[in-house]
Amino acid sequence: MNINGIMFKMSMLCDDYSFDFLKIMIDMLPFEIKRMSPAAIHKTQKFNKDIFYSKLLDALKRKVRFNASVSQDFNNSLTLRYDDISNVITIIVFLEDCNTATDLTNLIDKLFNNRRVITALIRDQEDGLLSTAYKISSYERRGIDTSNFKKKVNTPFKEEIIDIEQFSGHSHEYGGIPFTSTYIMWFGKDFFKFVPKEILTSFEDCFSNETFENGTVRIQLYENINDYNTDEADQRQWAFRKHTNIDKVADDWNSDYRKLAASNKSGANMVIEQGNFEHGGVKLVKMYFDSDGNPVPKELASKAKCVEYGSSGEVLSEYEMGT
Repeated sequence: MNINGIMFKMSMLCDDYSFDFLKIMIDMLPFEIKRMSPAAIHKTQKFNKDIFYSKLLDALKRKVRFNASVSQDFNNSLTLRYDDISNVITIIVFLEDCNTATDLTNLIDKLFNNRRVITALIRDQEDGLLSTAYKISSYERRGIDTSNFKKKVNTPFKEEIIDIEQFSGHSHEYGGIPFTSTYIMWFGKDFFKFVPKEILTSFEDCFSNETFENGTVRIQLYENINDYNTDEADQRQWAFRKHTNIDKVADDWNSDYRKLAASNKSGANMVIEQGNFEHGGVKLVKMYFDSDGNPVPKELASKAKCVEYGSSGEVLSEYEMGT
C-alpha cells in the first residue's frame, strides 16, 4: 500500500517515433485529464486533446525547448520536457491513487522495449519532491525540522538553502537525465555511456538486480516504496552512489552539457563513450558536423570532432576525423 502516491520519471532520446510513444503514454494515464498546458503555451486551460497533440507535435518537429503538462489535479499529473541541447525528452508523472507500484513497474519494463529510452525511476511522491528541494520552506511546511541539516549559501541570491547532497536520495538532473539513488531504477543502453553496464549489474547491496533480454538493467534498492526514510534504504542508497560514482558521473555530464549549451551545439549530434582510447583517455566525446561546420546527426555528418578526457576530467586530446 502506497501512502503518499508515486512519482515516475523517464528520460528518452527524441526521434521520429517519440510523438507516437508519448501519445500512448498519455492515453494510458490512470486518471481523468481535465487541464493542460500545451507546448509553447504558458497558461493552463481546459484539456483539449486535438490542441494539445497539435502543439506537442509542432514543438517536437521544430526541436524547440518546451514544458507541457496535462493533469487531473495537483496530485495526478504528467509533465513533458524537451531539452534542445541534449535532445532528451523527460516524462514526469505524479499518481495519487496508485495503491501499488507493481502495475507501474510492469508498464515501465514494457516501455523499455523502445530503443531510445535512457533511464527511468519510481519513488515515493514525497521522497521525489524532496530529492531536489533546496529551499528551507519546502521542509518547514511539511513539519520537518531543519535545524540539524547542513546548509549553504546560494551565491547569486545570497540565500541560505539546504545542501541536498547530505541526503542519500538526492537527485541531480542535467539535460533532462536524472542521476540519483532511489527505490527502483531502470538503465537502458544509452545510459551505459555514463555508467558502464558491468558496474550496474555487479551492484549487490540491493533488494534485486535484474538484466532483461533487451539489455535493460533494473535495480530495486529496497522492498517497499514507503521505506525511503529507513536506515536500510539510506545505507543502500549511499552504497549505490559509491559503487557507481554517480555524483561524479553527474558532474562530468553537466560539464559536457554546459559546453554544448555555451556553443549552441545540439546533443543530437553528440556521442559519449567510456573505455580506453588512443591518447590515454577514459571518456571520448564525439560531436558530428557537416562540411560547412554545422552540427548535424551522425548519419548526416562528414566529420567528427573528438575530445578525450582523463580520469580526473582533464582534456587529453582534441582532434577531427572523417565519418
